[in-house]
Amino acid sequence: MDVIKIISRVRRLLQDGDGVRWTNDDLLACYNEAQIAVVQNRPDTYSQVVALDCENRSRQTVPDTAYRLMDIIDNAVSGRAVVKTDRDTLDGLVANWSTTAGNDVEQFIYDEKSPGVFYVYPVPPASHQINILISRTPTPVAITDFDNDTTAMELDTVWLNPVLNYMLYRAYMIDGETEANMMQAQSYLKMFANDLQLKWAVDLVFRKPQQGEEAG
Repeated sequence: MDVIKIISRVRRLLQDGDGVRWTNDDLLACYNEAQIAVVQNRPDTYSQVVALDCENRSRQTVPDTAYRLMDIIDNAVSGRAVVKTDRDTLDGLVANWSTTAGNDVEQFIYDEKSPGVFYVYPVPPASHQINILISRTPTPVAITDFDNDTTAMELDTVWLNPVLNYMLYRAYMIDGETEANMMQAQSYLKMFANDLQLKWAVDLVFRKPQQGEEAG
């Protein structure tokens, strides 16, 4: 679905056909934020298997186009599967695993606290290919012609509803000076969380401190 059609749909839901309260650029910013929010909270919504050329060392780099590594499937040529493990287990089995060379990757270590790198055992030859499953980072959209642009949403259309609901949440937050708009924002954030099956306590995020409570 074209991005300008998504923006037009959101504008109708906002009942702002003349663009008085929200500009096209406002809603485009909401769209870009929405795509990222969907992928951040559900990395599987934009996943892809890609071939990666390994470096001749245990430490490997996740591709720049990836939001995070989700899995390593196999060695591209031999088809040998690659199994996820943790450092403590591998340290106990092979003390010098980080310098042990081999023809095929057998195991890998990935820690989400360092999402840009992962480690493989044994150390593969340079340019050895493995098939990895990544969650991709959506590309921010820039539009100047909001009547004729044909840029399409990157995510599959099955994820259109959470994109719409997050855009509406962000739009009402932009114009969140009234209690009615804050209630609308809360409602759409709840729907976004429900769309992605997220267990968010949205009410607590929007809850106003009661008299006698500290705001912080």
